[in-house]
Amino acid sequence: MHVDPLTAGWYGQMKLNVCFCVALCSVSAIQAAEPVEVTPVAKMDCRTNDRTREPGIFGDYWWANRFLSRHRCIEALRGKTVDVVMIGDSITHFWEWRHPENWLKFTTGRTVLNLGYGGDRTENVIWRLTHGELDGYTAKNVVIEIGTNNNSGHAISTNVANGIVKIIDIVKEHQPTARIILHPIFPRGASERNRGHAYARWRNDRTNELLQKWMAMRPDVVWLDFNAKFLDATGWVPKALMADEIHPTDAGYDIWSAALAPVLKTE
Repeated sequence: MHVDPLTAGWYGQMKLNVCFCVALCSVSAIQAAEPVEVTPVAKMDCRTNDRTREPGIFGDYWWANRFLSRHRCIEALRGKTVDVVMIGDSITHFWEWRHPENWLKFTTGRTVLNLGYGGDRTENVIWRLTHGELDGYTAKNVVIEIGTNNNSGHAISTNVANGIVKIIDIVKEHQPTARIILHPIFPRGASERNRGHAYARWRNDRTNELLQKWMAMRPDVVWLDFNAKFLDATGWVPKALMADEIHPTDAGYDIWSAALAPVLKTE
């Protein structure tokens, strides 16, 4: 069958329009759904082969063990004042677990509750905070550093930023007198050659740009950005500060501790 060029062109354009409409409808459906980054999600089924990681009554279900251990700490603090509550992922978790001497330097003279869980994303933090981790005590300061695990996947920067804002709002609800200190997501990657870190770094930067704009309209939140201190002249993170290109070394945690000290509420 012969099809003249004009008809072929019209037909091709029609197919393109149909495809565009289908794609637009699909995007609209996705946007209408609640993004996972702001939806509470537990990780009770997470397991580990590392026997040193949160041993407890749930065996190798380390996340469940950590959740229980945090609640035991909270129960011991019931009715008391906590100087600093640290909310985050492995970057926060590992400070206490893998750098105990450095953690001792930071916590000496302070009551500090570490609510960092390795691998957590915004949605996991939201679940934890709505299941008792902010209740039963009074916090002077709540420090938030979260989001890099969302951006290791295929998250949309706006959704990640919205998840972080939801965390802030939950903290405000449960700890209305606390000073909330929000960090941008820390930089990662020693060079662009590590494409996994480089891609997540790009997503982190986009999320941070949104957060910085939004926090300019939130006088109730302290925006504490010292990311430049983690970077060398190339704009990447030297391994002296993050040996695995994502988690701080003792020197990296010293930078964090020094940045926090002047802004922590003491009364």
